[in-house]
Amino acid sequence: MGLTVVILLSVTVAGYFDFRWHRVPNWLVGLTVAVSLAWQAWESGTSGLLSGLAGLLLGVALLFPLFLLRGMGAGDVKFFGALGAALTYRHLLAVLTLSLLVGAAMALILIARRGAAGQTLRNLGELAGAALRGRIRPHPAVGIDNPHTLVVPFTGAQAVATWIFVLSQ
Repeated sequence: MGLTVVILLSVTVAGYFDFRWHRVPNWLVGLTVAVSLAWQAWESGTSGLLSGLAGLLLGVALLFPLFLLRGMGAGDVKFFGALGAALTYRHLLAVLTLSLLVGAAMALILIARRGAAGQTLRNLGELAGAALRGRIRPHPAVGIDNPHTLVVPFTGAQAVATWIFVLSQ
């Protein structure tokens, strides 16, 4: 029960920061990792610590390619790693799946509110065409560095997904 409260508090604060300022503070990531790994070690000894570390590494590894393509920020990647330390590798894929679904819903709402369906479809077509030609690299029009790009706060999606996951257990 105690770690669950820490996880929910941490994702709520991280989600707020991401929605409000499009940033996830490093102090929150570090604190979440430290508390989560300490808790895992205290609860389950070395095996718990190793499970938490595996979750941390898996969380970063899963999202790092999207960071390299400038599809998401470093804070999203680091916080998902911190979430992996808390949830361990056993539950991380379920939370990632939920996060992607929540993020997709958020994107559709954002696209509809901004009237950007046509441009979004054109951008997706360009990305798909480049991928089919084996040219997977950052796209200047749709990367997070472009101030005109519609950006979904993915740590916010992680927060909603984590709440759904925890409440469904």
